[in-house]
Amino acid sequence: MRKNANKMIYEEISIFGVPALFSDWRIDRASVPIGMKMYEVRHADDDWGSPCQLARGILVNFYGTILTTESIEIPKSGYLDFESEDWCYAGWDDTCATIDEFLRKYKAREGRDSV
Repeated sequence: MRKNANKMIYEEISIFGVPALFSDWRIDRASVPIGMKMYEVRHADDDWGSPCQLARGILVNFYGTILTTESIEIPKSGYLDFESEDWCYAGWDDTCATIDEFLRKYKAREGRDSV
């Protein structure tokens, strides 16, 4: 069963330096707010705790879902492999748990950068 993106509590991460929200649930793509991108993550065959691949959709070895405001280019193969150092959990200070918090935080940063 897929969950409504707007009713979830997330962990803030970064992947390839891109801020993102992570959930270990499958998210209903139709519930993702306009302007956000959704990707699914696969875990390694031999280690369920190691995320290793990003795609628009994952069927086997599903690890979780990430939401971002920035696009991540997925190769024509449909999958983007990554290493553990490409995935980073945010610290405890100033982390976001909801989509609204995430959007406020990163819209505010964009506004500061453009001043």
